[in-house]
Amino acid sequence: IYKKFILTLQPKLFFTMRHITTTIILLLLLTATSVTAASYTLRRVSAHDPSVVWNPQNNTYYIFGSHRAAAKSTDLMKWTSFTAPWQTATSNNAANSAAFTTPQVTKVKKNGVEVDLPAFNAIAWAARGGDGYNVDGNMWAPDVIYNKEMQKWCMYLSINGNNWYSSIILLTADNIEGPYRYQAPVVISGFQSGTSYKDTDLELVIGTQSTLPSRYNCYWGTRYPNNIDPCVFYDEDGLLWMVYGSWSGGIWMLRLNPETGLRDYDVTYTLTGSGDGITVDPYFGKKVAGGYYVSGEAPYIEYINGYYYLFVTYGGLAAGGDPNDYNNGGYQMRVFRSVNPDGPYTGPNSQGALFTSFAVDFGPDATTDRGCNIFGAYNEWGNIVTGNYGERSQGHNSIIAADDGRTYLVYHTRFQNRGEAHEVRVHQVFQNKNGWLVAAPFEYTGEQVKSADIATTQQVPSTQIAGTYKILIHKYKLDHTNKETVTPVEVTLNADGTVSGAYSGTWSIEEGTSYITVKVGGVNYYGVMIYQTLEKTDNSTPAFTCMSASGVSLWGYQTQVADGIQTVTERSVGNTSDYYDLSGRKVRNPATRGIYIQRGKKIIK
Repeated sequence: IYKKFILTLQPKLFFTMRHITTTIILLLLLTATSVTAASYTLRRVSAHDPSVVWNPQNNTYYIFGSHRAAAKSTDLMKWTSFTAPWQTATSNNAANSAAFTTPQVTKVKKNGVEVDLPAFNAIAWAARGGDGYNVDGNMWAPDVIYNKEMQKWCMYLSINGNNWYSSIILLTADNIEGPYRYQAPVVISGFQSGTSYKDTDLELVIGTQSTLPSRYNCYWGTRYPNNIDPCVFYDEDGLLWMVYGSWSGGIWMLRLNPETGLRDYDVTYTLTGSGDGITVDPYFGKKVAGGYYVSGEAPYIEYINGYYYLFVTYGGLAAGGDPNDYNNGGYQMRVFRSVNPDGPYTGPNSQGALFTSFAVDFGPDATTDRGCNIFGAYNEWGNIVTGNYGERSQGHNSIIAADDGRTYLVYHTRFQNRGEAHEVRVHQVFQNKNGWLVAAPFEYTGEQVKSADIATTQQVPSTQIAGTYKILIHKYKLDHTNKETVTPVEVTLNADGTVSGAYSGTWSIEEGTSYITVKVGGVNYYGVMIYQTLEKTDNSTPAFTCMSASGVSLWGYQTQVADGIQTVTERSVGNTSDYYDLSGRKVRNPATRGIYIQRGKKIIK
C-alpha cells in the first residue's frame, strides 16, 4: 500500500508519509489499551496527529486527530473517543462528501471594503490532484481553538489532495464537540499552472492577474508548502497566527483576522528571495522552517515562559524496517525557539530552522542535526516501554502550557513490533536552566510538580539522589531502516558527585532548585530532577531529564538508592576521621546535631 501510494503521489525521493487509508486507521483504532494502578488509570486512544485543547467550560482536555479521530479526558490519562459531526445547511450530521463543498462565508473585508470570497469547493479542488479521489482518507490534522471574538470553536482542517492540491479550511461550532460547519478556505496550495488559481482567493490577496505569476509555475515541492497541518495560536500581544505546511516546501505562517478566523486580508507580505529561496511570499506568508525538499511537517507553536517554541517533526511517519524505503520511519520531533511568534527560530546550536539548500535531516545518513531532539525511538525503559512495545516514530505532536501550571506534550507513537498501530501518549515538559524544553522520562500519571516549582523548590532532596540509575541518551541519526532504538545502560550517581558505571563523569544539583547537571561521556547535560511514577505501579523514584548544548536529550531514573554506610566504608580507608551524612556525602566539621557515619559506623553528634 505504501509503495504504491509513493509512486502515485510524489515522484521524488522524499514525500509526506501521512498517506494512510481510512481502512487502516479504523483497524488501528482497535489496538488501544489500558493500564491500571491503585491511584491512576491510563486508558489509551488512537488518534493520529493529536492536537490538544482545553475547554474551561467543562474542565476537559480534547484531542483532535486525522480521519475524524477525537477524544476527551479530564486528567490527560483516561481518554474517551468520540466523533464530532459535520453540519451543512440541511444536516447536523452530514457525510464527509457533503461537508466541505459549500462555504457559509461569501464575503470578507479588505481595506474596509466588503468583497466577494470565491465559493471554494475543497473536495473538488483536492480531486484535481488525480483520479479516484476520496475525501474520506484525506481529512488530516485538524487544530481546534476557541476564538474569543467570534465566541466560536474554530476547527482548522486540512483537506489533502495529491500533487499538492490541498487546502486548510475553517469550520466553526458553538460546542467543542460539534457539529462543525464549513465557513471558508484559509489558504490553498497546488495552483501550479493554467488558470486554476482563478478558483482560489489568490487574486483577492495579490490583485487581479492576467496570468499565473511565474514564481508559482515551478516544481511545487521544493518551493511552496503542501497546505496541511495547521496550528493556530494567539501570541502574547493578542494577535492570531496560523503556522502550517508539510514536507519539502517548508513551514509557513500567516496572520489571521480574529473577527472572522480567516486570513487577515489587510496584512500584506512583500516578496523576499527568489526561486526556491523565497522566504516571504505575498500569498503564502512567511516561511519559518524547512524548504528545498527537506523533510518537515506538523508544526506546532506554544509560548512558554519567555519563548515561542516551534515543534516540527522530521522523517517519515511509518514504523520503519523497510530497507528499500528510506522514508519508511525516522519520525522524530525537533524543537526550535524564538522571542517572536514569527521567528527567526533557532535550535540550541544556533542553527536556524530554515534551510538554504537540500539536506538529509533525519536517519543514519543525515547531514545536519537541526533543533532539539527532545526524544526519539527507545526501548527497555521502565515497565511498559519494553519488547514489542518500545516506542518509535513518535511525532506530529501538540503541546499545551495548561491552566493548571503544568506543560504537557501530546503525541502519537508507533511501536517496535506492532506494525502501523499507534496510540497517544502524554509527557510532562519542563524548562531547563538554559530555557530549553525537556520531557519527563515517563508518561504523565498525575504528578503534581508545576513548571514554576522547578526554579524555586528542590523536588528531590540531595540525600535521596545518590544511587544506581538507568540512563538513556537520545541520539540523532537513528537507523530506522533497521528499527534501531536507544536502550538504557546502568550508572551510579555517587554521593561525592561522581558518576561511575557504563559512563564516568560528574553530577551536581543547584541546592534549593530542581536543576541538575549531569556530565557523562565528556558532555554536560542540563536538566531537572523530579519524582516519576513507574507505570503499572504506584511506585515513584527520582528521575532526571536533561539536554546538552547540542540538543541531545538524556533521561535517567533511579533503580536502587545508595547505601550510605557501605559507600563510606569503601571510601574511608586511610581517612577514618572524616564524617559523612546518611547518603555517604562528606561533611566537614558537622555543626548540626544528628546521625552521621564515621569509620563505617553510625554515630550521633
